[in-house]
Amino acid sequence: MKDRPAILPLGEWPPKRPVLLTVPHAGRFYPEDLLEKLRCEPEKLIIFEDRFADLLVDNAVSAGFSALVACSPRALIDLNRHHLEIDPMMIDPPLPLDSVILTSRSRNGLGLFPNYLAGFGGLYHHLLPYQEARHRIENYHAPWHGHIADILGNIKSRYGSAILLDIHSMPPLIPDEKGEAADIVIGTAYGHSASSEITAVIAEIVEKHGLKPAFNKPYAGGYTVDRHGKPSSSRHALQIEIDRALYLDEDLYHPSASLPAIRQLVHDIAEGVAQYIELSR
Repeated sequence: MKDRPAILPLGEWPPKRPVLLTVPHAGRFYPEDLLEKLRCEPEKLIIFEDRFADLLVDNAVSAGFSALVACSPRALIDLNRHHLEIDPMMIDPPLPLDSVILTSRSRNGLGLFPNYLAGFGGLYHHLLPYQEARHRIENYHAPWHGHIADILGNIKSRYGSAILLDIHSMPPLIPDEKGEAADIVIGTAYGHSASSEITAVIAEIVEKHGLKPAFNKPYAGGYTVDRHGKPSSSRHALQIEIDRALYLDEDLYHPSASLPAIRQLVHDIAEGVAQYIELSR
């Protein structure tokens, strides 16, 4: 990432509205020193991307909202994981078991440092050196979450409340027995990271756009909402998962003609929750 910033701030600074938008998984520029370590072709890494999700915040930014976009690709480091959610055996030397957080994701190669690709196998030629792992945490993960915490603190001090909208995209979901599938999944850690009132505001806006919302299943939110969402302290964090088929072509590769409609949806969600906070003061 020598030629690009790790974090791209967009919009008004300091924020002029009580909402911060973040896009952690849209990075699609792969540094050479990463590619040299991997066994697969760069094209295979697209599966880790929330493809072009950074484009979804454009209308909100143009309207005066503030956003942070991570330029680092998810294949380098997953910013929606705890910094200790690591497969200890992928590090050289291996990490002590009591120094990491073992989860089903890290065991299956989808921890802080993704190291497994379905249908392909392990990603790395060799174990990841400890100093390299530490460098990624200190230069990408820590600044990302540090900036989010500082910005939300600034917003809360000015407005009394702050809302984080963590923007993601998901593959199309499998329809249920009624032949229906959600278009947007609103993740609140099962109600622990945001109030039900703010969640309801977002769901209503989604429905007004003719789309179907779902709550916490199959995506309840990751480390970001867990860390930054504290409704009891008037800080709300929601993970917004958007079906990629709504704004990408049939191959889920390039933006489609429907992109403007989903940009407007994201704007309307930001505007709706901002007004909820501003009118509640």
